[in-house]
Amino acid sequence: MKTLYLDFENGYKSLGSKDDISKLFGYPVLQYESWHDFKVLLGKLFVKSTVKEEVKLGSINISQEVIKWKKKDGIELDCMVLDTMTELVKKYQRELAGPQKKLQLQDWGKMKLELDTCLAIINAIPITVICNVHGKLKDDSENNVLKVMPNIEGSTKEDLGKWFDFVLYTKVIKDAKGKRSYVWITARDEKYCHAKDRSQELPDEMPQDYSVIMNIIKDREWDGAKILIIGDPGSGKTLSLKTLK
Repeated sequence: MKTLYLDFENGYKSLGSKDDISKLFGYPVLQYESWHDFKVLLGKLFVKSTVKEEVKLGSINISQEVIKWKKKDGIELDCMVLDTMTELVKKYQRELAGPQKKLQLQDWGKMKLELDTCLAIINAIPITVICNVHGKLKDDSENNVLKVMPNIEGSTKEDLGKWFDFVLYTKVIKDAKGKRSYVWITARDEKYCHAKDRSQELPDEMPQDYSVIMNIIKDREWDGAKILIIGDPGSGKTLSLKTLK
């Protein structure tokens, strides 16, 4: 499987050296310093077209125009990893703030529109995309619960999960000897309020192993899946990428 690993906060060392990553994923790690460069990359990899489709409803034919994204000719790519989306959005926020280093009121709406446009593209491209994002606790005093939210500035974090097929939370478990194991929480509850599994095949809690999800994608003949991983630094978000096969 050909995987493109985009490292936005210099966290690749959890996977070994840059040579190790090239051997593991088939491509070298890419490290971008700006939101603009990331968007340019998407434009180099994928192309958008409008296709007219005919849908038959009984004796009636319905015509519709559908926007489809495909890989550009010569691009061999099965999976792309954004590590982390938290830092990628911060890069865009800094670009938007400019020299004053502070967003103006109108900038927040512009940021929401830009992020939603980019997420719609990520949702539509015909490969698997994994977005790692840091978690942030939110005190929901009305329901007396601490929610784990995606650590992204602005209102995008509230409905971020809608763009993804799987939203998994990381959790670190220590045994009696202090040995760590890394698991995913897949079942939604008041604390893990974005958790999601469109396949409905994953257990509520499972080892961080992408091969399980990749087998689901293959069995269902999906053209890829969109996966959001939410968790603290050091909770396995990057390390688990070693299971991508």
